[in-house]
Amino acid sequence: MHTILIKSLRSLVPGKIFSVACIFYLVLGLSFSLRAASNADSTNEAVESAASITSSPSLDWNLNQFDQPLVSLPAQISVVSDLKFAYPMGQMRFPLFQTLRFNERSNEYIVKVENTLSENTRDVFLKSSADSQKYVAREGGLELTDNRGVKTVRANGTEYTFVRFIDGVDRCIRMKTSDGSMVTLIYGKDNLVRGLVDSRGRALRFSYEAGQVNSVTQTWTTNGAGFTKTWIVGPNHISANREQVKLAHAAAAGPVASRFSKPIPNNAMTPQYTARMAASDHELAAIFGGAAAVAAANSYEPAALGSQYPVYRGDLIAGDGHLIRGHLSYAMHLYGNAEGTGESPLYVPTGFTSHSTEPGPTDAAVTFYYPRLGNMTDVTLAVFHVAHFSLSGTGGAQASSIEGGRVRIGDIGGPGGSVLGYRHSHIEFYRGNTGLPSAAAREHLRIDPAAVFAKR
Repeated sequence: MHTILIKSLRSLVPGKIFSVACIFYLVLGLSFSLRAASNADSTNEAVESAASITSSPSLDWNLNQFDQPLVSLPAQISVVSDLKFAYPMGQMRFPLFQTLRFNERSNEYIVKVENTLSENTRDVFLKSSADSQKYVAREGGLELTDNRGVKTVRANGTEYTFVRFIDGVDRCIRMKTSDGSMVTLIYGKDNLVRGLVDSRGRALRFSYEAGQVNSVTQTWTTNGAGFTKTWIVGPNHISANREQVKLAHAAAAGPVASRFSKPIPNNAMTPQYTARMAASDHELAAIFGGAAAVAAANSYEPAALGSQYPVYRGDLIAGDGHLIRGHLSYAMHLYGNAEGTGESPLYVPTGFTSHSTEPGPTDAAVTFYYPRLGNMTDVTLAVFHVAHFSLSGTGGAQASSIEGGRVRIGDIGGPGGSVLGYRHSHIEFYRGNTGLPSAAAREHLRIDPAAVFAKR
């Protein structure tokens, strides 16, 4: 049995969880088109097959099988300790639900690994090397680097990122594989893991009753249709579990947003989504999007986007006070609707004096330079994931494209921003006439979108 998982989960108490990410998460229902309902029967059969192949407590990760749930769970889960959320690394597996230990006397870090064949868990000791920031293990190819309090364990090309929580314990918040796949862990305010989400928006969450995990729910997308399945934890639930796969349509009982809540990490820089932040997002949506557009520029995605990105996406504070930037730190997303599935025209304010001639080849990025924009001067606006880009001249010279002090440049959801029924555009502001800065330079040049148009 996975003793680390037992220790992590048996002590859970009920509590509100976060919103981040994109840490973790999840919702049971995202609105998808009813036209995909015809795929339900064949998808249910495929999912049942995927779930039943895992006879071992060690789980199979479906990181590259995008039409499957994030992990293949057994058909029946008697107790939570049946599950081993450990990622393969050669002949070993790395348990994600572990804390990072440090022995000050010997100056070494200690992590746990699991033998794939015997399923026994053992400690691996990483000793300080000549590089003061690096610790290496004598065997297994593990190494650890400490970058201002953010610890990264590397093994077989996969990275596991640990940060210190306010209780002084280092916990894993993210796993990134060599091919770019990423899984984020979300923690509740009690410092215990509440779910997982990957970079494709697939999510897994735990529900609790009287401090015990009583169900595990996964959400994923197949052929454009959203699915959800819940595994009830305990004996004699196998038949109930098999009936859980269903299309994740929004129920008619009320608005989607009212049914979703996102867990907030206890080290979140912005622990609450306030009315002022909501007003800011509303104003930004009116500047850049169509009538039904929704903006996210204040650390939080729309609540109804929970099954796609049910994570808090703002700044985190490491235990040493180091600021860890989130995806929506000084950046904004624009959606066609609150569920992230709608279309929307895409606009920029008038007043720019130069702009890109065409979207970039990777993520369809277009830049605009403004001598003055909103409250700021000397600003470059970068819009990523632009579809159907169309613009000529400077400053919005085509009068037909100017609408109420803004210029239409295309639609949201260009390359990099439209995946499996999810579409958006990503918008950033930089100080100076920068064009599109390198990824490394952007952090130091970004301007808070909320501040650019904040009312004074």
